Amino acid sequence: MPANDTGSATQEAVGIARSVGEAVGHKVEDIASRSKGAGADAVATVARTAQAIADSVAGDSPAVADYVRGAGQKIDRLANDLRDKKVGDLLTMATEFGRSQPVMMLAGAALVGFALSRLIKAGAAAPASAEPPAGRDVDVWTGN
Repeated sequence: MPANDTGSATQEAVGIARSVGEAVGHKVEDIASRSKGAGADAVATVARTAQAIADSVAGDSPAVADYVRGAGQKIDRLANDLRDKKVGDLLTMATEFGRSQPVMMLAGAALVGFALSRLIKAGAAAPASAEPPAGRDVDVWTGN
């Protein structure tokens, strides 16, 4: 194979790889953007919930209401950041936060892991909690 053909084949392979990489990159960016939007909506819901809690306890405990209201405002700012920033910017911010506050990052990761494990356990336990019909033997493995 002449050197010219090898160089041409290499250039063609690089061009194909670049095209595939760009197509995949755009698809990943699109998926990440949609996930980011859903995450921002979920975080905004938490902020609204905190505001509602603050309003409900304001008469009995104004200090607690102020604290919860402040936390809700910070959570709302996080939701806005999630909506407004690009995925790469968010990853950079998370990396910088992890470097500056490693204990908080680990605590947050542990909290998220705990919450996910509870959700998974709750989802797995739901079908098993159904009672079999009265007067009928049910196979434990198949449910029949």
